[in-house]
Amino acid sequence: MIRGKLRFKEVYSLVKLISSFSKKLLSFLILVIAPAVGKNKPWESLSNTLENTDKAQIRVFKLRDHEGRGMDCLEVFQPRNKDKEGYYGVSHSLKNGVFAIHLTHSPDFEKWRHLKELDQHASQATIHETGDGAFLLAYEKDAPNSCWIRLRLYQSLNDLKTGQFSREIDIPRTLAPTAEGTPSFEEVKTSTKDFSNSEIKLRFHYFQNVRVDQLAHATLTDFKEWKAAPATTINTAIKKLGGNGNLGDRSKFSWKGKTYYLQEVQSTRLDWGSWGIFLCDENGLPLGRIRPSTPKKSSAFSNPAISRVKDAQGNQLLVFSAFLHSKGSALNEAGQMLTVIAEE
Repeated sequence: MIRGKLRFKEVYSLVKLISSFSKKLLSFLILVIAPAVGKNKPWESLSNTLENTDKAQIRVFKLRDHEGRGMDCLEVFQPRNKDKEGYYGVSHSLKNGVFAIHLTHSPDFEKWRHLKELDQHASQATIHETGDGAFLLAYEKDAPNSCWIRLRLYQSLNDLKTGQFSREIDIPRTLAPTAEGTPSFEEVKTSTKDFSNSEIKLRFHYFQNVRVDQLAHATLTDFKEWKAAPATTINTAIKKLGGNGNLGDRSKFSWKGKTYYLQEVQSTRLDWGSWGIFLCDENGLPLGRIRPSTPKKSSAFSNPAISRVKDAQGNQLLVFSAFLHSKGSALNEAGQMLTVIAEE
């Protein structure tokens, strides 16, 4: 009997000890670990904002200009100190087998007026405004079975509207024998108006081994010397997340004090319905895929572009656009999509 009582007391003490430890552990989990698990990362909030297109101020599918021309791969921009003058865009269209780049203008993001055809046998345009109001235009220039990057310098908005460029350079391919394109501006520095003393950093894609597009970066010095290299770390990281097809266009932007990229990624080579968009960090490394919602459940998105503009009242807006491929998208949604989001 005495031995039994001792065993009972020992077990009872052990149970009390475990109970006390469990309560402390539970309190620790509630106070420390649980909030960390429930707390969203900043990029997840951004991802949700871009995906929930039904909550955008404006959402347009199959965007066209006033002449009925398609506005594929649209990039919206707003010249400095021109907040009251609406919005401009560079895009391309395809007619009789020939791509052409166009400049358009809109007062409200929904109605776009064609201003100028900037070049033919040209596509995938991106634009950068310098500190003194000049504009750099970079795009793909094509010929049969090949394409390369062309840059043009326009000294003012009026020059851009009339198509009068002051400098032009066709950049020789150095990473691929047949195709390099989808340029995007990283950083632009110049101490001269004619860019004779300048440094332009870009990202682009190259057609690796005449098989698949991969990402690269380059510097154009003094508007004549080009040095490029594959973006191996980024290519490898995206491939690990399922990007086994082409890696192409991208858009750099800021959100709540942080820099991000939107990067188009094809999951399966030659499958146009497998295009998607990845949100990437300040280095271009992937954080996760975003899946914009549409009324008809379209799923194949490419050529993302993001820009920050202001409306006539001075409110900050984020303009997000993407191209919806016919394979993987609803018939009445395939084409150019544009959404306008009010910044929080």
